[in-house]
Amino acid sequence: MVGTHLALRLKETVRGEVYADEPMWRHTSFRIGGPADVLVIPEDTDDLVELLHVVADIQAPFYVIGAGTNLLVRDEGVRGVVIKLAGTLSDLARENGGVVRCGAGAHLPTLCRKAASWGLAGLEFAGGIPGTVGGAVAMNAAAYGSAVCEIVQSATALTYEGEHMALDRDELKPGVKATRVLEEPLILVEVGLALTEDEPAAILGRMQRCQEERSRKQPLSLPSAGCAFKNPTGKGAGRFIDAAGLKGMRVGGAEVSAVHANFIVNTGGATARDVLSLMEKVRDAVYDRFKVALEPEIRVLGG
Repeated sequence: MVGTHLALRLKETVRGEVYADEPMWRHTSFRIGGPADVLVIPEDTDDLVELLHVVADIQAPFYVIGAGTNLLVRDEGVRGVVIKLAGTLSDLARENGGVVRCGAGAHLPTLCRKAASWGLAGLEFAGGIPGTVGGAVAMNAAAYGSAVCEIVQSATALTYEGEHMALDRDELKPGVKATRVLEEPLILVEVGLALTEDEPAAILGRMQRCQEERSRKQPLSLPSAGCAFKNPTGKGAGRFIDAAGLKGMRVGGAEVSAVHANFIVNTGGATARDVLSLMEKVRDAVYDRFKVALEPEIRVLGG
């Protein structure tokens, strides 16, 4: 009932899609999560700004997500408003000098393929990374020795009050799986990427090789949220989990992947409680064995 009333209030001013009591498992790669009171997909940046003003006026809590590929939503769901940018803010345009201007809600693999078709290189490493461009930039997604923020030329963000901010690469303060976007926090709405020219066939070949390696090393056939834990300095978290003999450990429908130990997969019917309990067991076991404290990389929402 709370969700219905809140949704009706938002529909008075928001032009985008508004859903009451929306099951969040539909919006995460884990396929797990209880209902959000309201989920909103704004129509464009102006609509997003208006939405931010409305939720501030009515003092409703809100949370911003991309495609939900690094997200675990608790079984109790999310109180307040979830703002989803995947499926909106998705324009892609090539500019002079190899710059690609893209909306933060654009699908990252789609961007990678489009850039390759334009003969623009630099995104080959990211072709298999799921999620949105905004999410990849916000967490400085990395693979095969490259990171997304290395090719960022500029970005446009909103504060949670709806004010615009123009940022260059240095102002994003990129780090390991982090930027100021996550710390402040800010909402990315557009990114400019500086790419280099090459033959489309050569770019696609490099991208294909990265994707094939990813398929060999990661459990892509089962729902997950990517790496469960941040990598401790100098070594991957999966090495510690594997060395502790934890591959295959299960709690309910959640399992430490036999393919990659730093992935927890949903084998069918897993709950958020299953995943969190399994993560706690993994952390305890790794600390007991190696005195290494693993930190979660998965973002947990709700409860």
